[in-house]
Amino acid sequence: MASVNCFNLAAGMRKIYLLLMVFACFFILMASAEEQVPQSLLVFYYYDRPPFHFINPNGRPDGFIVKMTDNILAEANISHVWKLVPAYRVLNIIKNDEGLNCSTGWYKTKEREEYANFTLPIYRNKPLVAIARINFPVAENITAKQLFSIPGVHILIKKGFTIGDYMNKLLEKVPISQIQSVTTEQVGLVKMIQAGRSDFSILTTEEVEAFREQPEMLKNIKILTLPDVPSGDERFIICNKKVDMSFMVKINAAIEKLKLNKAK
Repeated sequence: MASVNCFNLAAGMRKIYLLLMVFACFFILMASAEEQVPQSLLVFYYYDRPPFHFINPNGRPDGFIVKMTDNILAEANISHVWKLVPAYRVLNIIKNDEGLNCSTGWYKTKEREEYANFTLPIYRNKPLVAIARINFPVAENITAKQLFSIPGVHILIKKGFTIGDYMNKLLEKVPISQIQSVTTEQVGLVKMIQAGRSDFSILTTEEVEAFREQPEMLKNIKILTLPDVPSGDERFIICNKKVDMSFMVKINAAIEKLKLNKAK
């Protein structure tokens, strides 16, 4: 009877040993398979901001900055995918996520340089302009300095965005109670101005030109040219610091080869 028990015990131990061997082989194979998964696929986050970047009617990323970025990455032979998210999330993802995350068409600021690497510039904006409610009593050629210093003026600003060094300094002098910061996309900013929820907001000339193709978008809107505002700022591709610098070197080489580093 004891010999039978010993035999059963030995058989049971052999089964356990075989199971352990199976699990070990499984994990070795999984690790091997994982090594074969490309680790160089960059995720490019974008948001809806025509004509720079947006999702087209076919559900695909579009816009001249998207096309420019696709050309740069093709020249650099770097694989990437596009992912649409709300604007306010993009920089949080670049700042906090652990993946290989990038985005394109951003201004360079000291704060952003703390958590992201910037390529060479890929584009320079046309001048920024203001959109104002139609009954806002100012001339269309008012300067930004005059506009921001109007007593009691209410300014609509997109949260987390910069409006360039020149106007940022003007904005710093405006009482906080007169600044409305929102996360809505640019179309939402226009609609809020149309509804009289603020006196004015800041857009790029490119956006205004795109909105002119949709007459309803600029109905009851006054365009202020702000002649004292300097030429548009440069835009860059940014990546979080998990992205190896070798990628940034390749991207910069492609930007130079495509003659985009002049950011004209």
